[in-house]
Amino acid sequence: MSSIHRQEGKPCWFCAYYDPEGFRRFRSAGTGNRAVASTICTAIERASQLARQGKLSNEKAQSLIRETKASVAENPKHGPLVAAAAEKSLRPIVEEFVRMAGGELTSFTVKLWLETWLAGKTDASKATRIEYKRIVDLFVKFLGARAERPLATVQPVHVEQFKAHLAGRVGASTVNKSVKVLKGAFGSAVAKRQLEFSPAEHVEFNEVAASQRRAFTLAEIKSLLTVAEGDWRTMVLLGLYSGQRLQDCARLTWQEVDLLQGFISLRTQKTGREQVIPIAEPLAKHLATLAGDDPDAPLCPALRGRNSSWLSNQFHKVMVKAGLAQPRDHEGKGKGRDAAREMNKVSFHSLRHSATSLLKSAGVSDAVAMDLIGHETAAVSRSYTKIADDAKRAAVNKLPDVTR
Repeated sequence: MSSIHRQEGKPCWFCAYYDPEGFRRFRSAGTGNRAVASTICTAIERASQLARQGKLSNEKAQSLIRETKASVAENPKHGPLVAAAAEKSLRPIVEEFVRMAGGELTSFTVKLWLETWLAGKTDASKATRIEYKRIVDLFVKFLGARAERPLATVQPVHVEQFKAHLAGRVGASTVNKSVKVLKGAFGSAVAKRQLEFSPAEHVEFNEVAASQRRAFTLAEIKSLLTVAEGDWRTMVLLGLYSGQRLQDCARLTWQEVDLLQGFISLRTQKTGREQVIPIAEPLAKHLATLAGDDPDAPLCPALRGRNSSWLSNQFHKVMVKAGLAQPRDHEGKGKGRDAAREMNKVSFHSLRHSATSLLKSAGVSDAVAMDLIGHETAAVSRSYTKIADDAKRAAVNKLPDVTR
């Protein structure tokens, strides 16, 4: 138990207490007022107990300091100056206990914590960091002035309200991605003892309706190839015969293409997975007409370095030419700028669906198809990383030649 004592010739009371490691300490309470010294000593004892139990988070420590200061200030005999002095005496002791418990006493606002969390995501891809920042910026904007308040003030209701705010503007998958990012950010705050609990922990994901996207038919793919010019013809063939995503196809360089051995090797931007894909004969013939001497040159020079939105819009124009989509007139439709946009049933990603469907229709096993396309699913992760190159080459050779 803690206790207060006087020392001869000293104007201030002293507090005797056991620190979190069990050592007896004796420190000045910084005041000659017995009642104030007793309040400070009680707070020190409480902080030490929490630290020994592994429960002295930054949030709880800050709360304990605030409550102690408020308790002193409530007495009309003391006032704000005495309360401030009490805080000054208590804070360094509690800060020491927080460090002993494995944490750090800090004063993060909601915005500052989210920015700090973002800065620490150095292992994520550039595209992922951009997406995380977009979501964090949206949440900070939604909170308004609340974003400048202490981190501990953000509550589950704020995350729920943000989720509802997004739900009227974007699809369920996008809403869920935003909630997932907030779960990660606030979960990290709990792990680093900045919060007692994550305000996003029990916020549920929205139910995602069955995807409206579909695969292209063979006839539609041939229509695309009829109108696709230059790099977009290459992109269509890459999308179908490699099954890779829009950005991954646009980023390919000749260093990643081995026409002699017949393989494309790349690291996917979204998952970071190393892909080795046999080149189907129709794609090989097309690439052979483009190959040059510079290994660093892109396969699609006009498209490399472009962002996903620009690439998607350009491919939409190709689909319009092929009669597979309606032009985007950008005229108002009376729904407001924040309304969720109508989704096209086909996009560049549909080529990925087409590749999967064609492989399965040709009798290729799920494990081989998943390995070629690069789908990341728990059900096949144990097996598809061991698929032999011969099996994958046999599979791509079963894909139809859409160039004829």
